[in-house]
Amino acid sequence: MTKALAVLAAVAFGLSLSMSAGAADKTLAEIHGSAWPKSVNGYVVKEQCKACHGDYSKLAKMTENLDPNPHHSHLGDVNCTDCHKPDQEKPQLVCNQCHKFTIREKKAAAK
Repeated sequence: MTKALAVLAAVAFGLSLSMSAGAADKTLAEIHGSAWPKSVNGYVVKEQCKACHGDYSKLAKMTENLDPNPHHSHLGDVNCTDCHKPDQEKPQLVCNQCHKFTIREKKAAAK
C-alpha cells in the first residue's frame, strides 16, 4: 500500500515515476496500470506522455542532476517510447545508438 501511495504522490506532484521509490523493479505498464495511454495506431505517442509528464523542458529540469541529461538532447523532442518501453524496467537510451553514455548523478559542487 505504501508503494502505491508513493506512486500516486509522484504523479500528483508531477515527479518522474522512474525516479520515485514506487517505480523500483516495475515496468512502465505496471507503474501506469489502467492509466496507461491508449495507443494510436498501435503506438503511444509523445503527446500522450506529455499530457501528464509535461514537455521536454519540464522533464529536462526534473533530470538536471543527471549527466548527461537524457531529456536535454540535440535530437530535440524524440518519441518517449524510443527510450521508454512499456515492458522494460529501465529506459534504453536512444542516444547510445551513436554515443556510449552511462547516465550518472552529478556530484555536488564543492564548497
